Amino acid sequence: MAPDGRSFLTSVALQNTSLWIHDARGERQISLEVNGSNPRFTPDGKKLCYLVVKEATSKFAWFRNPGELRITDLESGHSEPVVRGDIPVLDYDISRDGKQIVIGTTDQEGVHRLWVAQLDRSLPPTQLAQVEGVQPRFGPSGEIFFRHAEAVYRVHPDGTGLRKAVAEPVYLVWNVSPDERWIVGWAPLRDHGSMAMQAFSLERRSPIPIGDSFAFLNWTLDGHTALLGGRYLVPLSLGESLPRIPEGGFHAEQEMAHLPGARRIEESGLVPGPSSDIYAFYRGTIQRNVYRIPIQ
Repeated sequence: MAPDGRSFLTSVALQNTSLWIHDARGERQISLEVNGSNPRFTPDGKKLCYLVVKEATSKFAWFRNPGELRITDLESGHSEPVVRGDIPVLDYDISRDGKQIVIGTTDQEGVHRLWVAQLDRSLPPTQLAQVEGVQPRFGPSGEIFFRHAEAVYRVHPDGTGLRKAVAEPVYLVWNVSPDERWIVGWAPLRDHGSMAMQAFSLERRSPIPIGDSFAFLNWTLDGHTALLGGRYLVPLSLGESLPRIPEGGFHAEQEMAHLPGARRIEESGLVPGPSSDIYAFYRGTIQRNVYRIPIQ
């Protein structure tokens, strides 16, 4: 506030987040003049899907900001919408064969619904009847895993075969392992109820704690490398589903750096592609200005 009480100073910031990829050609920007969110590579690595949102994204915000789902050919740079019409996309995933995409959205009553579309747009999108859920993820078998309330379910792309997939309550579905043996999610621990990232077995084994909120776990599409903490690429041995997680999970990011073969990538919001040498990431800019506001 000014000493005379007739005006005050305030600062206003404009934040923009752009998507970049790293591949054999180096680094280049994908989303121009828009905020790109939640990127996912097609299995062949030739195209990248992402959401165009009005607000800048963060690593937790993609499922709160609806946007337009677009796909970009990484060779030509041509970009186009994946689905036509008024479908506000909250979240999505691409099938492992690269033919289908599952979309999480809301209907006119605000109920969370799932739709399945063809990436080549050969057929119109279809809603999974009688299915309510969020955070859909394709498994290698083609089934769709999703969360409804505090439970994880699985269903076929045609809406049949709906059943519970994980016995424990899960509050955020993160990923399905390339061998479809584990689901990574944010959930309360069995022993004392505090929240942690965990790997939940689809073979009825005990959950494996991965760590606190920094301990994201993802995989390259070929299944040969795990991405830990959003920064560390860790090679997996033949037949391994999970990296070597210490008992009780990681307690600090530095522990990930000591895993055999771990490689740190100095970028934000890393999303792995077909192999460890191809990935997407975010780069953001913030412009701040100071304004004097008169008081009438």
